Amino acid sequence: MNKQTILSEKASVAHWAENKKSISNHKWFAPLKEGSWGTGDVISHFIVWDEFLLEHRLPYIMNHEPFPAFKIDVQKMNQDASDYARAGISKEQLIDEFTSIRSKLVQMINSIPEERFDSMHQIGSRSLTLNDYFMGLIEHDQKHMQEIDDFLNDDEMKQ
Repeated sequence: MNKQTILSEKASVAHWAENKKSISNHKWFAPLKEGSWGTGDVISHFIVWDEFLLEHRLPYIMNHEPFPAFKIDVQKMNQDASDYARAGISKEQLIDEFTSIRSKLVQMINSIPEERFDSMHQIGSRSLTLNDYFMGLIEHDQKHMQEIDDFLNDDEMKQ
């Protein structure tokens, strides 16, 4: 995967999310499967993790520095994302907020020189290329997008 593919993949999620503004309010928080999040929760989850990347990962990548060692409470971050989505923000506002933060993320990734994508970066005790790091993030985006699309397509089939 090269820089342009990474940029395209990360930007495409914002376009995908824009198309979710037409989801009914009833379906917006309906669990994608038993015991799981709804679409609104996932969109908010994207926001929280994009903010994390912008604040706690990309500045270190930009400065050729290893990521600082600190405890990440993934469960709390995810719960906070869900709570935020359900605190009264409209579907349209949440999607607009996501597309704005994703645009900032794409711009920051774009500012990384192309040759750096094949270089190794220290992440905790692991070393991996930026290409591999961003590929993992893209796979995460795609997993959630597929879950939502499958839910919405399955729901349409039942009607």
